Formats: sequence, C-alpha cells, structure tokens
Amino acid sequence: MADPSHAEAGKRTLPAFLLIAAVLLSGCSTETSPKSDSAAAGGQPTVGASLARSDSDLAARYRSAGGYRDVYGLKYVKNRAGVPTLTVWTRKKSGYGSEFDEFDKTLTSFLTGTGVNLQQGYVLTVHGPDGAILHHYDTTSENNP
Repeated sequence: MADPSHAEAGKRTLPAFLLIAAVLLSGCSTETSPKSDSAAAGGQPTVGASLARSDSDLAARYRSAGGYRDVYGLKYVKNRAGVPTLTVWTRKKSGYGSEFDEFDKTLTSFLTGTGVNLQQGYVLTVHGPDGAILHHYDTTSENNP
C-alpha cells in the first residue's frame, strides 16, 4: 500500500513540474538575441510599433525648428556598431521623392544642432503612416566605399 503523504506530495509537484517544463520548452529567455533586437541592430520597428512619447516630442521639436510638418515621430539610437540609426514616422504616404535630399538635410541639421554626432555616417529609415518603409538611406562608409 502506498504512503498517503507521498501521494499527496506528488499531486502538488506534478503541476509545478509541468509549468517549469513548459517555460523551458517555450524558449523564454531574459537574453536578447541579435535577431530580435531590431533597434540595436539598426532594424526597423514593426508596423504595429507605437511611438514612445520621447519620439513624438523629438518630432515636435524638429517641426518647431522648421522641419517638415508631416513628421510625427523621430527616433535616434546607436546600433551595436555605434552607428547612429534614425527612424522617422511621417504622414506622407508616398515618401519625399525629389524632396528627399532637402528632407535629409533639414533632419540631419536639426539633429546635429541637438548634439547628435553623424560624422561616421548614419542609417535613416522613413516610415509612412501605415508603417511601410518609404526610404532607407545608409551613409556609413562600410556601405558607401
């Protein structure tokens, strides 16, 4: 005959064991893989990515300094290699076309005026209102020999 206290302990242990096994098998980790860290890797935000308040605030400062009125989000980070990565969200649906050079100039002038160092080049990605990439511009020396 089985010991009743041993059987009772087994009933409590099994659910805990199954929960731990599920977590381990799901691949959960506190480590960020290079593939999933798109901002640090210079990648693009997902279409559903919401703007942080700081991204909206920086865009408002850009507009008030004479920047393009349709820019509603602006983010600046450095990727793992230390290259500045600029992400812009705009209300324009088809991009800047022939105005792109002027847009780039006003944007980089504003950012350098706020202390951002772009001397080693930068990667600029412009997203439309639906999240689509309208422009991807890489000025780093490794991509522009």
